[in-house]
Amino acid sequence: MIHYSLKNINESNVFKDLCYFQNNIQKSNFATYQNNLIPVYNSKDIDLKNIDLKNTDLQSIDLQKDIYEQFYNNTGAIIIKNVYSKYIMDSYNKWSEKQLLSSMNDPNCRHHKQKDKYLINDVIGHMSENNPNLLLELLNNQYFHFFIDVLLGFSRIGSCTGHWIEPGGNRQMSHVDYPMHAGSKGFWNKDFEKIKKLTTHHQLNQMLPYFSVQVLIASDKMNKSNGSTELVPTSHKIQNLDLHIHNKQIYNEFENKFINVELEQGDMLIFNRRLCHRGGKNISDKRRNSLIIQCVWLWGIGQEIIESSKVFKNLEKSSIYENMSEQEKDSFKLRLQAPYPIDVKKSA
Repeated sequence: MIHYSLKNINESNVFKDLCYFQNNIQKSNFATYQNNLIPVYNSKDIDLKNIDLKNTDLQSIDLQKDIYEQFYNNTGAIIIKNVYSKYIMDSYNKWSEKQLLSSMNDPNCRHHKQKDKYLINDVIGHMSENNPNLLLELLNNQYFHFFIDVLLGFSRIGSCTGHWIEPGGNRQMSHVDYPMHAGSKGFWNKDFEKIKKLTTHHQLNQMLPYFSVQVLIASDKMNKSNGSTELVPTSHKIQNLDLHIHNKQIYNEFENKFINVELEQGDMLIFNRRLCHRGGKNISDKRRNSLIIQCVWLWGIGQEIIESSKVFKNLEKSSIYENMSEQEKDSFKLRLQAPYPIDVKKSA
C-alpha cells in the first residue's frame, strides 16, 4: 500500500491550489453562473426527448461533456433550475410535516453535526407505504436521471433523507461525505488514520471523488437567510482533502471560502461527495426543508439499507407505477436494488 506523506502539511499550499483552481475554471457555453463559480443549467433549455446517453447528435454530446467537465474538472457542483413543479414540492413539504411527527422518535432523528436539524430517515420506505405516487414523482424524474447518469453512468440511489432545519438553526460543521466522512459515527469514529490504512493515495484522489454524487432538492426556496448549503467550489480537487479537512488550521482557513447557493423551490443542486461543504445557518424565523439523495455507481455500495422488496410491493398501489411500461419498471427497480451480489448456489 502506498503511504501518505501528510506529516509536514504546508497549509498555505492547500489554499494556493484552491485559488488557482477557482481562477482557472473553464466556463460553460450551456450554463450561467452563481457567484461566477457554480454553473447553472436550466431544465427548460434541455429537450430530453431528443437527448439520451446514446445519442450521437453533436449538441447532445457537447452538453453531456460539458456537464461532466464542469462537475468533475472544474467546480465540483452544478445547479439545475426548474426540475420539480411547485405542486410536487408543496406535496413533499406536507408529507414531511406529517412524517416528522413520527421521525422525531427515531434514534437518529437529530443530525450529529447540526443539532438544529431534524433527519427524516428511510424516506423511500415510508413514502412507498403512504404516498407511492409522490415517491415516483420525486425519484423517477427524467432530469434527475439524466444528470446523475451523465456523471455516474446508470446510477443507483444509495440513500434518501429529509433534512429539516429549524428556525434559527445553527450551521453545520464543515465536512466531506460518505464513504470518506471520517468524522462520522459508526465505522470511522474519528479515526483518521483508518483512511490511510484502508486506502491508497490513488484510490483516495483518483477514484473515490468519482464514486458518488450528492443531490439536494430544494423543497423550500434556499438562500443565505434560511441556511442554504454552503460550498467551497473546486475544493474537491485538493489532494488528500478527505484527510486535510480534519487538520484544525486547514479547517479554520476554509471559513471565509464558503459561498451560499441560491435555489428556488424545485431546483436541484448536485455536488461532489468530496467537495468541502456544510449546511448553512438559518437566521430566518421559518424552517428550511430539503431532500438529500446520494447516488452511486450501479456497482457501488450505498450508504443506506433500502428494503427494496417491500418498496416494490408498495409501489404496486401506485397509479403512476401501474401505467409504467415493464421496461420502465425494470429500470426504476435497478435504481433501488443492486444487481450484485448474487446467491451463486442458485445461479452463476
